[in-house]
Amino acid sequence: MKTLKKLLYIIPLLGAMITSCTDVENIEVEHIGGYNTLGDSEYYANLRAYKETAKNYGRPVAFGWFSNWAPSGVMRKGYLSSVPDSMDIISMWSGAPGRYEITEAQKADKEFAQKVKGIKLLEVSLLSHLGKGRTPEHIYDEIEKQAAEEGWSDSELAAAKKYARWDFWGFKSHNFDNTEELNQALAKYAKALCDSLFVSEWDGFDIDWEPGSGFNDSDGTLNQTTIEFLVKEMGKYIGPKSDPEGKGHKLLCIDGHIRYFSPEMEEYVDYWITQSYGSSSPHQYSPGNIPEKLIITENFESYATSGGRLLQQAAWMPEEGYKGGVGAYRFDNDYDNAPDYKWMRQAIQINQQVFNEWKANQEKNNTNHESLKI
Repeated sequence: MKTLKKLLYIIPLLGAMITSCTDVENIEVEHIGGYNTLGDSEYYANLRAYKETAKNYGRPVAFGWFSNWAPSGVMRKGYLSSVPDSMDIISMWSGAPGRYEITEAQKADKEFAQKVKGIKLLEVSLLSHLGKGRTPEHIYDEIEKQAAEEGWSDSELAAAKKYARWDFWGFKSHNFDNTEELNQALAKYAKALCDSLFVSEWDGFDIDWEPGSGFNDSDGTLNQTTIEFLVKEMGKYIGPKSDPEGKGHKLLCIDGHIRYFSPEMEEYVDYWITQSYGSSSPHQYSPGNIPEKLIITENFESYATSGGRLLQQAAWMPEEGYKGGVGAYRFDNDYDNAPDYKWMRQAIQINQQVFNEWKANQEKNNTNHESLKI
């Protein structure tokens, strides 16, 4: 058993009013096994109220890619329930299993993170081709059997499986000039991507768009033009475009080569995530340069021990407005530091502090402006 110090900007509830507090309160939370702290205490009610203040870009968020989801045994590193309470959004780099694949331990850990701590959990994928992550494996059975019997080469088998995948999604002409048919197939795929989020109760999707350097399985069906079509189709079901009245929706985020998207895509995307590894400021900005939609991240595959430039990223603010948030790739590696999640906890505090200072200055300037009018 291990008692973890949780650093949280508490948002106290005063009747029906929620007001922010800039002080950091240290609260001890006892964590036991994988399904910890079952009581739904006032602390967690306040925590979830704090999470609600991030809606509609009310404050910057704390974000991270989680790469080692293994919630079993006494080793706490693999538990979502062990991350800092103030984490807002986690992208499941180690996988977001469906309702039939998820283990009981994973389900309990996932529900605690979502329902008790109020953390948004996203599926993430390097979307490199039509059907990735949603094509049933059984469509390849006969092809693999035939390949084994006839001694096909690896390239012959790969080509046959590609065409079978295209056929499954409706791109049966295999002709890239047939944009209508390809778009219909992409629309079907977009719906499948989003439908499973609802069925398996994930909170959104993170598109990792890294054509060239990040893709080794591209087949030509997703390029800079068709990825925007796919995002627009996904926007019918998730993301801000799907929620014109602002009642709440599953998140649609894009990371990687975000600068290649057109400004038109802003209305479909909740957050743009820049992989500004080793840098104190963003390498890229959102297509429409909307700062509150931009999350800046460090690489904890390489810099978990030293923290890299994460704290400087947390302190960074744009010339106008405020950033969308801060985070790290494979932030779960920060668990190995002493105390656990040493750098993420500090970054969360700095992230909120600089925002609160900006907000206070805005309110002061507005007050001075009103005084001049009088």
